[in-house]
Amino acid sequence: MPAINIVQKAAAYVKVLLKSSLPVNMHFHNLQHTQYVVDAAVEIAKQSGLNRDQTTIVKVAAWFHDTGYLYHYKGHEDTSIVIAGTFLMQHHYGNDFIQQVWDCIEATKVPQSPKNLTQQVICDADMRHFAAENYQDFARNLKAEWEDQLDKRYTDTEWQDLNLHILQHHQYFTDYGKTVLQNLKQKNIELMQRKN
Repeated sequence: MPAINIVQKAAAYVKVLLKSSLPVNMHFHNLQHTQYVVDAAVEIAKQSGLNRDQTTIVKVAAWFHDTGYLYHYKGHEDTSIVIAGTFLMQHHYGNDFIQQVWDCIEATKVPQSPKNLTQQVICDADMRHFAAENYQDFARNLKAEWEDQLDKRYTDTEWQDLNLHILQHHQYFTDYGKTVLQNLKQKNIELMQRKN
């Protein structure tokens, strides 16, 4: 079974799932975020020298990593693991492949704790937006989502301080993350410090 096949099937399945069932007030963890993480995973996998099989695992995990939000907010990763496993078993994938996808999704739990390069790639991909030029847009969407989903409310100053703290204490794991993405993230940190 060609590897490309399973990525395309996973993408098609997750797109339908999120479009049909995700609550509308998921302003951040939505299909756009999932697509962004998949694209970031491809970018970071390439820069990190992952082979085709490893890249396939990362891409499949990236498609499924937030599907658990369909059912609940806290602990969504565990549900994402179940959804991914069920899908892969239905497509007759072996235990080793499924386990590696599970381990990648598990590694994205905060605080992140990747144990190998494949897991490091998906962790960095999940936080790629920290290094984005439009980081403030992502932050704004997350603030709105936390208000709707968790009833957490922050003043603009509190939110700015929290974001600055998170960015300053976050670390990328891959070499590409530690160099390229870290430098881009540092620009966002400096921008926020100037606003304070």
